[in-house]
Order: sequence, then structure tokens, then C-alpha cells
Amino acid sequence: MSALLVRLTRLNPTHHRFEAIRADGTREVREFETRSLLLHDLVHFALESEGKLRSGFFGTLAAGADYDAPRECSEAMQIESVVGPLQGGLKGGIDPEAFVARHRAAQHSMGARSPSWLTPELIARALERLRQLQGQWRATPFGQAMELQFDA
Repeated sequence: MSALLVRLTRLNPTHHRFEAIRADGTREVREFETRSLLLHDLVHFALESEGKLRSGFFGTLAAGADYDAPRECSEAMQIESVVGPLQGGLKGGIDPEAFVARHRAAQHSMGARSPSWLTPELIARALERLRQLQGQWRATPFGQAMELQFDA
């Protein structure tokens, strides 16, 4: 099992630094506009860590993929098909049972299947983890970092 240390540094009110430090010491470092990218990365982290999904964004980073590399395996695409709607539904509140039912219906309408790992229990755990991550971020002072461990 390889691990990935994710360090998110609050640079100022509008930008943050994303660092992914692999078990072998190699790293990916980027600076981003916080408003548009932080939440997406946190949703990925919450879903992938709670679901123990290793072929998504953070698992492939841990395995050596570049931050900008496309994630083309089927599990990575399934993860993205969940992360987008999950992020989009956050403001209105999400009922895990209804979310999974809607996802299954949407996938079925496109001739696809929802992933077997997508359950209301996973969505509930991911939402709770995301709530904790958002609180941790809000409590992180400017110039400081929050660190997250992703076990791959």
C-alpha cells in the first residue's frame, strides 16, 4: 500500500497551493483559484477515501500519475460521474438514498450502470467527511496548511 500526503495551503482569500507528496518523495505542486477548484478536490478526496477507491484522482496521484493526466480507466470515469453531481447538489442538501436512485436512473438512461460501490451509506459517509474537511479548511489560517492522508 502506498500513501499520499495531500497538503493544502491557504495562500490568500482567493488562492491555495495543492501539494501531493507520494510515498517515494516525489510530488505534484500547483497553485489554484480556491473558489472554483478546492471544493471539487475535497469532494474527490471524501468520496475516494471513504469508498477506498484506488483508481480515482488521488489513487492515481499516489501511484505516480501527473496532476493533469487524464484518468481514463472505467473506475475513474465512474468516480467523476458521482463527484460532479455530488458537488452540484451540495447547496440544496443531499439525501443519500435519492442521490443514488437519481444516479442509477441517469446511468440507465445512457445505457450504463452505476458502480457497485455507489451506495447510500457511502454517500452519507462521504458527505460527513466533506463536512469535516470544509470545517478544517475554514479553520486553517492564511499561510498555513491542512494535511490529509490518502491511503492507496
